[in-house]
Amino acid sequence: MTASTLIYKPKTAIILPMRTVLLLILLAGCHKAPLPEPTTKPLVLVSIAPYRSLVERVAGAGIEVRAVVPMGANPHSFEPTSQEVARMEKASIWFCIGEPFEAKIAPILQKRNPSLVVIDLRVGIPLIEEGEHACHHCGMDHFDRHIWLSPQLASLQVGQIEKALTGVFPEQGHLVKNRDLLQQELAALDGEIRALLAPLKDRSIIVSHPAFGYFCKDYHLEQLSVEYEGKDPRPKQLEHTMHRAAVEGATLALALPQYNNKGAQMIADKLHVPVRWIDPYSPDYFETLRKLAHLIAETQHD
Repeated sequence: MTASTLIYKPKTAIILPMRTVLLLILLAGCHKAPLPEPTTKPLVLVSIAPYRSLVERVAGAGIEVRAVVPMGANPHSFEPTSQEVARMEKASIWFCIGEPFEAKIAPILQKRNPSLVVIDLRVGIPLIEEGEHACHHCGMDHFDRHIWLSPQLASLQVGQIEKALTGVFPEQGHLVKNRDLLQQELAALDGEIRALLAPLKDRSIIVSHPAFGYFCKDYHLEQLSVEYEGKDPRPKQLEHTMHRAAVEGATLALALPQYNNKGAQMIADKLHVPVRWIDPYSPDYFETLRKLAHLIAETQHD
């Protein structure tokens, strides 16, 4: 053997019992991935995701804000499971907008947690009464509840949000300042959209679900809903909407991921207008409103 040659002699193998091996693996796994610490922040609920961003902006980092309706779900038909209701029990405030599921579970939560404050954000808001092309999912009061899709009305609701948060969390001294900053941004957003859509006054847009009544009212537009009285349209109703869209020169159809868009797609194909997707329940409030305004502006023409 030359001086550069190395001979490896394995040591005697150590055989561990299978139980010991499994225990070592489990201990190693626990060391690498410790369980997350439970949050100590107070919990505030909102029914839908757009309000999460608004409430977070007012509340700040010291309060956890959670949306009740999961992303992609239809709030009008949403039914929370018992596990989902249980996760809501520790909330201090719940900001509601009048969806049917709210009335069913609010009494349960308040029985389990008598200190829960339930705030109806529709209070003090000039609501649109349902018409032919308004939302009919909104229960027995016959008013459209898509009140967050107007920056002006959102600003009024931000005032309600701050008032409720201050009442429950008076130690949070930044709430008024955060409210004022957010309302300034909402006013700027309203001015931006108003300038963009001013040349398009009285234009019509086709929508699969009538979510945009307040937006259209603010900016002098008309929504033509394919959905009729909360249901998919019958052939005569579909024909009627298509006739109106043709007469009024609609040049855009909006499809919403939570709803049936076949009727809107069919009318758009017949009239040779583009279909664009928009999610009014997106958690990014400002991005959603800007996207909606630009979709309308970019597809309208004389």
